[in-house]
Amino acid sequence: MLRLLVSLVFLAAVAACGTTSTGSPPGTMASPPAPLGLVAPLRGIGSATSGKVRVIDRGDGVTLLVSGSNLPPNQFRVSFNRDGNCSSPNGFSAGPPWAPPGMDPYNLIPLFWNPDGNTEGQAFIRGVRTTGENGLAGRSVVIYWGNKVTDAEPGVPNNRAACGVFEPAQPWLIF
Repeated sequence: MLRLLVSLVFLAAVAACGTTSTGSPPGTMASPPAPLGLVAPLRGIGSATSGKVRVIDRGDGVTLLVSGSNLPPNQFRVSFNRDGNCSSPNGFSAGPPWAPPGMDPYNLIPLFWNPDGNTEGQAFIRGVRTTGENGLAGRSVVIYWGNKVTDAEPGVPNNRAACGVFEPAQPWLIF
């Protein structure tokens, strides 16, 4: 086992030192690395819901990727929320839904249906960015039960199922 590990480390070192190629044909530039975007780990609001929401800049907007588990069968809607805070028991701390000027924050991201407790979905949202004036960095994302995004009140149950705060996505360390 030790011999195999030493051989793999040696081969990796030789490969790293013995080449300067970018993998691109001669005379061409290597593609830039894929953008990492932002990720928001989800915590359930009054439920065992968990998962992640990731946003990646693409053209004139962001691609939204949602992965959730332990969601009860229902329709769901996703909203970006003003405040980067998911500490309250009913999601009130996330603040009201947020969208850049000219967009309706209550109707920003389409519904998705979850028939079995686990779901993955994807949407493209034009006009939103990960950083800058119309950026999501430091904001929260909320998953709502039903077909409506609503404002929350302190201490009152509402239709918020999960909440997460966007933070920079970290690359995986690859050997």
